[in-house]
Amino acid sequence: MAPWLEEFPTLRELTVAPVDVRFSDRREWDPAWLYQRFGVDFDRLELGAFIQDVFAERAAGAVDERLVVNIRRGDFYATEFEAKHGFDVVAYTSAALAHFSDDTGVFVVSDDAEWCRSHLGDKLRSRFGDVEYAVPDPLQNLLALASARRLIGANSTFSYWGAYIADALHSDVQIVMPRFHARMSHGTDAHQLDPNWTALEGFH
Repeated sequence: MAPWLEEFPTLRELTVAPVDVRFSDRREWDPAWLYQRFGVDFDRLELGAFIQDVFAERAAGAVDERLVVNIRRGDFYATEFEAKHGFDVVAYTSAALAHFSDDTGVFVVSDDAEWCRSHLGDKLRSRFGDVEYAVPDPLQNLLALASARRLIGANSTFSYWGAYIADALHSDVQIVMPRFHARMSHGTDAHQLDPNWTALEGFH
């Protein structure tokens, strides 16, 4: 948490250091929903207020008019997590691209830029021409998502938070997300999605 608390100091009052957690302290956890249900565990007004308090000072002002595409790879693939989170990223991204015009460039934010170049690079260049890949850096990658007016997201809470911030700080935002989040006991749908976003079905 240390680098995030430096960038977003308001989080300090909401964060408990491990040394301050006693053995006898009560712990609450929702193993199914993780307190992430949009409209149930929080609503749009609460989310907007939180973003203004925590992220606005650092993230406001930067607006990227390009299409920002977030691709989550990492431990979702080629590990034990693939069975839960893996889905057809290429097919989903192709379907998501159809929701956007091709009059601006593309900025790809991913934890595996080489995979994106190999599997999506030709498709992106053929439609958008100018394609740039972000340097892997968690803070800068989050700020890149937060700066987007047009965003294709991933089945990842990192992606959802970038979209939440972008939606709260900018006007005329267009966000596309996969409806799929993970294979869970209660289904596969992402309960974190804002109903104002475009959610694409399938690909899993």
